[in-house]
Amino acid sequence: MTKARIIADIVGDLSANAEKAIVVNAAGDDLVFGDAGTSEFYGFNFVDTDGDGVAEDLVLTTTNGGADAVDVLATDGSDKYEESFFASRNLTFSINSTTGDLEVTV
Repeated sequence: MTKARIIADIVGDLSANAEKAIVVNAAGDDLVFGDAGTSEFYGFNFVDTDGDGVAEDLVLTTTNGGADAVDVLATDGSDKYEESFFASRNLTFSINSTTGDLEVTV
C-alpha cells in the first residue's frame, strides 16, 4: 500500500482514528499509527520526611496523561508546587544516588 493510500484511508474515516497520529516506525521504513500524545503537567515538591531540615524526598504530581485534574494553587492562594512545567507525557524522574541530580528519562 502506498503512503498516499494510507493517508487517504485515515482521512476517509477520521472518527475511527481519533487521537492518533501518523508516525514513522522504529525501523524507519513505514508509516504507522501512533499515539498523538498529550501534554502532561508535572508538579514537584521537595519534602523533609525526617525533620532534619534537609529535603530528601521528591514528591511528583502529574495529570496522569490528562485523565486527572490537578490544582496548582494551595488553599491560601500560594503556589502548590515548588517547581512545575508542562511537557510530553510518560517522562520518568529519578534522583541520581551518587550526584544527587534530578534525572529525566523519556
